[in-house]
Amino acid sequence: YKGDFMDLLYPVLRTVLICLVGFGIAYQGRHRGYTIFNLYGRFNRLQFFILFMGLMGLFYAVDVIEARLFDYIVTLPAYWATRILIGLLQALLFPLGCVLFARRIHDIGFNGWAGILWASIIIFINTYIAVSPLNYLLDLFVWIIGFLFWVLPGQPEPNKYGYPPFMHQEPLHSQEHFEPQPPTPAEQEVRKKVRKRRKKR
Repeated sequence: YKGDFMDLLYPVLRTVLICLVGFGIAYQGRHRGYTIFNLYGRFNRLQFFILFMGLMGLFYAVDVIEARLFDYIVTLPAYWATRILIGLLQALLFPLGCVLFARRIHDIGFNGWAGILWASIIIFINTYIAVSPLNYLLDLFVWIIGFLFWVLPGQPEPNKYGYPPFMHQEPLHSQEHFEPQPPTPAEQEVRKKVRKRRKKR
């Protein structure tokens, strides 16, 4: 049991570290004005499907890179350098996953923290080295949840997280705000007095 506990503790701690680094990357990105790290907003089902497939492709590419690098490792420093490199790549993908799932949940009408939690679980699944068939079941679990995110309909009207994607938004200062209003009776009297004074001059 001690060996099983240590096998589980290592990926948990590694997941926490990767997520913390990912939060740091997201913070710096938002501080520099990169909107890709902005959690506010909404993604509809089409946007989510395209971005989810892209994100899963990037995770798969990282897994392939990790497998190829481990084929050539012969020293302990190379092993840890590879672990650090893969961890940094996963930390870069983590905030993108947070944005993807949080915005999709916003479109449905719920708080995006569940999306951040799910992005953390995906990092753990990609970090945890399980034996077959458990590893296949974990991968299938990710795709099933992704399918649920895709099929759940979003709210057709604006909610507290913003307008639906591609919905026409009225500009803040639209023309209707600048249409002249008819003068009030008091303003009309003042204008009459001003005209009379001008005629006397």
